[in-house]
Amino acid sequence: MNTRSDPGGAAWRMHVALSAMLLLGAGTMGALADPPAAQATATALFAVEVTTGPGWDKAKPPGEQAFFREHSAHLKRLRDEGRIVVGARYSDKGLLVFRATSADEVRAWMAGDPSMQAGTFASEVHPFNVFYPGQLDAPPRR
Repeated sequence: MNTRSDPGGAAWRMHVALSAMLLLGAGTMGALADPPAAQATATALFAVEVTTGPGWDKAKPPGEQAFFREHSAHLKRLRDEGRIVVGARYSDKGLLVFRATSADEVRAWMAGDPSMQAGTFASEVHPFNVFYPGQLDAPPRR
């Protein structure tokens, strides 16, 4: 087949179609051949409500609470790992939204927080079912 002499002809279209089928077929075969462990694990969203715990000292501001810096470092690590989708404060509580495979996985991440272990903070994990997706445009931090 001389596709150069007839770039818009039937031979050229056939060449492009066969190339596309081969490329698509190779991608499909590769996906089918991957073992289950290599395929992406399904994730869900979980809301974590963070409140003050029994170890919170009402006489101290937040930055002076026991393990507050370690708490911040722990959350930064989880955020840097891509586990935290969004974090916010409201009233005297915090809200973290995690992407994870299970609520138990999120509980384990929170249990690894030194401020949770010390009782400075406490947390509750809940499934987070988005019914109205939107966009968060947070104002600049002060």
